[in-house]
Amino acid sequence: MYSVENKDERLIWIRFLKGDNEVLSLIYLQHSNSLFDYGCRFTSDRDLVKDCIQEVFCTLIRTRDHLTETDNIRLYLLKSLKRKIVRELNNAGRQPKLISDEEYPFDLRWAENLDAQLDEHDEEKRLQVAKAMQSLTDRQKEAIYLRFNRGLEYEEISFILNLNYQSSRALIHRAIEKLREIIHVPEKKINQILFSILCGERESVF
Repeated sequence: MYSVENKDERLIWIRFLKGDNEVLSLIYLQHSNSLFDYGCRFTSDRDLVKDCIQEVFCTLIRTRDHLTETDNIRLYLLKSLKRKIVRELNNAGRQPKLISDEEYPFDLRWAENLDAQLDEHDEEKRLQVAKAMQSLTDRQKEAIYLRFNRGLEYEEISFILNLNYQSSRALIHRAIEKLREIIHVPEKKINQILFSILCGERESVF
């Protein structure tokens, strides 16, 4: 039995490319919850998200002979799922104004432990955070989510958002500055808040 957590991802992927479906099953178990959480940010249709995840893995099997090596399986899966969901939403006519995977609504939620993270227990502070989150563009919301909820590096975020490295850093920096100005906390504190309140709120497929 292979362990996805303890093996080099490139070697795991190579095993899959060579026909090892047991490894693919383990990859699914390793990444399905994070994929589901990410997918639910684009649509509230949980069944659609589950179907898209299944289709991503079915596509991997069908196209295995044409796939190239990768050392970042999670990144590959996240981008594949995003494309699939946006395509399905467009085909279903649920988002008639969408023309690409760069134009879409993105749901940025936060955890129930918000009060503790802000060291405050008043409605005004909660409203400030809600206002700050909603003030972001959907693209900024996704970048913040990928950075603070999924813990991706700027290079990885660039890959998913189809941006260069500097653009992804600037996008996140502008979003953080906007949040900090509204919430009125130091830069170091806003980073702590984002890591805490976003990481605590994740959807589970199981």
